[in-house]
Amino acid sequence: MAKQTVTFVVDTERDRDILRWLGSQDNKSAAIREAIREHLGRGVITLTDVYEAIQDLKRGSWIPASHTQQDYVKDSDEPSEVAAVLDSLGL
Repeated sequence: MAKQTVTFVVDTERDRDILRWLGSQDNKSAAIREAIREHLGRGVITLTDVYEAIQDLKRGSWIPASHTQQDYVKDSDEPSEVAAVLDSLGL
């Protein structure tokens, strides 16, 4: 495995939060790599995200961000036969 050293510059005033965070890390290189990978992954839906969403649906705890809890408290206009079929799916 080849390694490459990458350096960057921080401003001691403007980036003091970064310097503090780095100072608290035991393995600075690993912490920086993890932070960069996390940032690169934002906006990307992973298979893990999909699996966790499915599990939330199974538990009945998932509510779309565009809805509030009250949206789900009111009675549904869903026909009873449709509800029965959906319930039989086990979701």
